Amino acid sequence: LSYERESALSNVESNVALVKSAKMKLGAADKRSNLANETRQFFDKSFRFGETDLPTRLRIELEAVDANRQAAIAKINYAVSVSNLRQALGLLPE
Repeated sequence: LSYERESALSNVESNVALVKSAKMKLGAADKRSNLANETRQFFDKSFRFGETDLPTRLRIELEAVDANRQAAIAKINYAVSVSNLRQALGLLPE
């Protein structure tokens, strides 16, 4: 019984650490996504005024799309880690 208790507690503790890590990654990914979208807007305006060339604008667009994709993946990973924690705690899915 004590072995099972220790195993359950260590499982919960590891899942808590994973949730904290996923939350930090989500915050960083969201910040990167917001900055990339702002940069995209600035370079789009610059391109329309003829101050930026097409390859630069396309590179910035690609970086913004990648940042948005990474943010979406981080949101999914955070939700998975929260779900795993809830399962380790013995709670029902929401």
